Amino acid sequence: MDPTRRRIRKIDKDAQRFVAQALGNTNLSLSDYDMIHTVNRRPGITQEELRKKYCLDKSTIARRAAKLEKEGYIERRSHPEDGRRKQLFITEKGAVLRNAKVEAESFFFEWLTADLTSQELAQLCPLLDRIQLRSRDERRQQFQHLLEVYAQSHGGSSNP
Repeated sequence: MDPTRRRIRKIDKDAQRFVAQALGNTNLSLSDYDMIHTVNRRPGITQEELRKKYCLDKSTIARRAAKLEKEGYIERRSHPEDGRRKQLFITEKGAVLRNAKVEAESFFFEWLTADLTSQELAQLCPLLDRIQLRSRDERRQQFQHLLEVYAQSHGGSSNP
């Protein structure tokens, strides 16, 4: 049984919903915000790299990139070595939105933890750091070990 009862995920969903409402961008999905953030962090990322990162098909990534480009948040350019590939770059409008999202998230988490004492925060933050680092390290390995463990615990198949 999951000891967290998926509370981390539920808090994350609440934070994302708050941000979308606070920014008033109801035409953007949570996945759109995530793509803008990724393009900001990795200028020149290709649509193929995004496809692998998000485990989505080419057409989904292409549609999302086209939508964000049309709305002025990102810019798609042909790859200098292979004109068929598209590289993505954030625009000024995209950077403004990304920064506003970060500010709204920070506001939400400051509000969320405002009732905690400094002693409680001193206990919570190192635990969250450990959890986040464990998750990040496994993600960087493309979840290879975790997928193996999952498949073993579910009868040898990682597919539902």
